[in-house]
Amino acid sequence: MKHSFFISLLLFSVSFPVLLQAQAIIPFAKGIADKKEIKLSEVASAIKYIPLETTAESLLEQDILDVTIAGGYLFVCDYKKLFQFTLEGKFVRQIGRAGQGPGEYTESILGVTYNEPLKEIYLSDPRQLKLHVYSFDGKFLHDINMEGREYVRLQNDGCFYAIYNDFLYDKQKRGKEMVVYDGDGKELYNFRFRPKEGVRYPGINFTLPVIYTYQNAIYYKNPLEQEINRIEKKKRKPVYKLDLHDLEKLNHEEDGKLVIDREKQVGGYQPNEIAKKKIYFQDIFELDHNMGIYYIQEDERRFAWYDKQNGKVCRVRSLQADKDGFTDDLEGGSPVLPNFLRNGKLVGVVPAPVLQEKVDPENVRGSLKRVMEELLEEDNQVIQIVTLK
Repeated sequence: MKHSFFISLLLFSVSFPVLLQAQAIIPFAKGIADKKEIKLSEVASAIKYIPLETTAESLLEQDILDVTIAGGYLFVCDYKKLFQFTLEGKFVRQIGRAGQGPGEYTESILGVTYNEPLKEIYLSDPRQLKLHVYSFDGKFLHDINMEGREYVRLQNDGCFYAIYNDFLYDKQKRGKEMVVYDGDGKELYNFRFRPKEGVRYPGINFTLPVIYTYQNAIYYKNPLEQEINRIEKKKRKPVYKLDLHDLEKLNHEEDGKLVIDREKQVGGYQPNEIAKKKIYFQDIFELDHNMGIYYIQEDERRFAWYDKQNGKVCRVRSLQADKDGFTDDLEGGSPVLPNFLRNGKLVGVVPAPVLQEKVDPENVRGSLKRVMEELLEEDNQVIQIVTLK
C-alpha cells in the first residue's frame, strides 16, 4: 500500500508539473531582438475582414480602447464613444453619450466591459463614481454607485475588476492599484502598490496595468513591475516574470516631465527621449501553448510571441510590409497585430489608409477582396477577426 501511494504521488507530479514549478521566466528582452516572420496560417485557420460602416454618426477616432464580440454584435469603443455594429460592420447605434444627464458619462470612456448572458454593458465613469449599465439594445438601465475612482476593465462571476493609474507612485503613496467590487459596487478587497526596497520608480507613469483571463482565472500585471500574477483567494501569486535584462535599467526613467513657463504662466509636458526605449506593455493574450504580448517601444506598436513549450520569445514582424504582426497568407491582407483576444479569437484593428498602402490588390481574396473594392481612405478602421487553430 505504501509503495502504491508513492507511485501515485510520482505519477501525479509528472502529470502536473506546472503545479510544482516556480515562477516561469520569460526571456523577453533577449527574444525580441530576434525578428521572425510567422505566417498567419501557422497559427490560424481563418481570418475575416470587417469594414466598419462610416457615417456622420459612427465616425471613429484614431485610437481604439476596446473591440468586443458579444451577443452577435461588434462593440467598438474609441475612448469618447461606444458604437454597436453588426458582425458584418453595419452601424447599429451609439451606446450612451457624454453629458450630465441620467445614463450620460463625463467626457471620456476609460473602461467598458460586457455580460453576455445578461446582455448588459458596464461603462465606467470614475469622475461620477458610477458604473453606467446599458442593455445590448442601447437602453440605459441603471447606475451602480462605486466606492472608488478606479475604472472597470473586467467583469467575471458577478464581480468587477477595476484598475487605477494615478500616474504618481512613490514610497509615501501606497495607493490601490486594483480593486475588486461586488455587483452592487461595494469593495470586496484590493491590492496596493508595495514599493520594493532599493528599487527606484518613476514619479510619472502613463502605462496602464494589464489584466486578462485565461482558463477561468484572472491574471494581472502592475505597470511598474514585470511579474504577471494570478489572482487566487484574494492574493496575488506570481506565475511569470518578463525578463527585460539590460532594458530593466530604463524602468526608473521618467516618461517625461512637467515644464512650467513662469513668464507666460503656462505649463506643459515634455517627453523623455531616453524613455522611448522602454518597454510599455499594452496587453497580454495567453493561450494553451503560446502567449501574445502587445507592447510599445520607440513610439512603435510591436508584437511578441512566446512559445510556452520551448520557452522562447520572438518579435513577430512581416518583413515585406515592414510592420509587426502575423503575415496574412490566408487572404493577402495587412499584417495582423492583435490588439485584443475575444472569445478565443484574435482581433486586430487596421486603419483604412494602412490597409490600402500595405495590400496588393491583385493578391487579395476572400472577405478582404470585397472590402478593398469599396474601401476609401477616409473610412473607419477595418477589424480583423482571426480564428485560431
